[in-house]
Amino acid sequence: AKAGADRSKEKGKDEGSTITSKIRSLLVGASVVVIVLGTFKMAMNLLDGGSAPAPQAMQDVPSEPAPQPAPPPAESKPAAPEQITPSMTSPTPIGRQSQNNAAPLPATSPGGSASVEIPPAPATAAPPASGEVTGALSGTSRARLGLVQVPPSERLPDAIGGPALRTAAMKGDATAAYEVALRFAEGKGVATNYDEAAKWYDRAAQAGVVPATFRLGTLYEKGLGVKKDADIARRYYTQAAERGNAKAMHNLAVLDADGGGRGANYKSAAHWFRKAADRGVADSQFNLGILYARGIGVEQNLAESYKWFSLAAAQGDTDASGKRDDVAKRLDPQSLAAAKLAIQTFSAEPQPDDAVNVATPNGGWDSAPQASAKPAAKAVATKRSASAAH
Repeated sequence: AKAGADRSKEKGKDEGSTITSKIRSLLVGASVVVIVLGTFKMAMNLLDGGSAPAPQAMQDVPSEPAPQPAPPPAESKPAAPEQITPSMTSPTPIGRQSQNNAAPLPATSPGGSASVEIPPAPATAAPPASGEVTGALSGTSRARLGLVQVPPSERLPDAIGGPALRTAAMKGDATAAYEVALRFAEGKGVATNYDEAAKWYDRAAQAGVVPATFRLGTLYEKGLGVKKDADIARRYYTQAAERGNAKAMHNLAVLDADGGGRGANYKSAAHWFRKAADRGVADSQFNLGILYARGIGVEQNLAESYKWFSLAAAQGDTDASGKRDDVAKRLDPQSLAAAKLAIQTFSAEPQPDDAVNVATPNGGWDSAPQASAKPAAKAVATKRSASAAH
């Protein structure tokens, strides 16, 4: 009986081994089929131009999310005007006069301030850094100016100038267009006509003449030949200021300080007064001294106030002389000495030549048949109060 049981066990083992072997064979066979099919599919993908699937180890690494398009920038809103009441004892308003040259202005302000000419940049001064003045061009170049679009029906009076000027202007010379606008605005050879001046300034400005852009801004600020519009004036001043025109910088600051119907923005005013003051505009230096003395648009800094009043006084501003002396009494000896050192080392930054000058022919438009680059004389900046300016 025992022997029969042993045979039964051996028979069961043999049958179990046989079944296990069959299952293993089936699994191995299935694996081979899967491998073969997978290899075949991979080969087909490669033949079709596809790429082999990435190994599992790479797929397990979380990939960075695809970059999403940036949302459109939110419309910038002008900073709320600073509600600051000037505290420094002084009757002088902030925003002393615009540097307007579009129309003849009285030589003295209601307060008796004399006219002051903006000093030319020192001949040895290095050009400003490229990041300081946006879009600044080096030198006056007629080749860089576009052509003025003049309608065929346009006519210029003979009294506006000689044949050279009239022919050049009608053919689209931008510098000739600027000269024509200047003569209409100043009544040179013809009766003053701001409508014509604005038209020709606009043509020259569109062709890239920076002083024309500045003067067109003055016409819109004053409402001469065009409808008075502070926003349009601000736009033209900004364009000229970004090309390096210091008078445009000053006028832009005056509009910001005055408000122009939108409320005073002393922070922006201080920014543009500083840029113009750095370039030697005496009125901007004076106004900057006021802002630093009162802490309006900038942090109060009496040493800076003393510096800018002193620099304006050095250009003949008698009001600045008195305020400089008043501020000096409030400074400690060490701060006063540091301010005086800053004054001694100050050097006005030069303006790009094409920002302030317009090429003219040798001998002038009325005598020379051919034009060649020669800087025009710099205009005189007339001083007056911001209240008179608006």
